[in-house]
Amino acid sequence: MKKENDLTEIQLKHRQQMKEKREAIRLRKERTHRLIVRGAIAEKVIKGAQKMTNEEFREALIRAVNHPQDAPRESPSEDPAEQPSAERTSSRET
Repeated sequence: MKKENDLTEIQLKHRQQMKEKREAIRLRKERTHRLIVRGAIAEKVIKGAQKMTNEEFREALIRAVNHPQDAPRESPSEDPAEQPSAERTSSRET
C-alpha cells in the first residue's frame, strides 16, 4: 500500500476534491434539516398554515414576524412536552 508521500499530485488533488465534496454535502444536509425543523415550527404557530398557498403562508409569516400580536396563531398545546422549555419551567414553578 502506498504511503501519502508516494501519492501522485493528481491523487492528492482528487483526495482534496473528495474532502471538499463531503463537506459540501454535510453542510447541505444540515441546512435541509434546519429548514425542515424551522418550517415545522412556523407551520405549527401560524393557524391554518397547512391549507395556505405558499404565497399566503409567506404573507402570514411576514405578518407574524413584523406584528406578532396580529398574527393568527394556533391555541397553545395542553401537552407540556410540546411547550418550549421556558414555559414548562415556569408552569412547574406556579
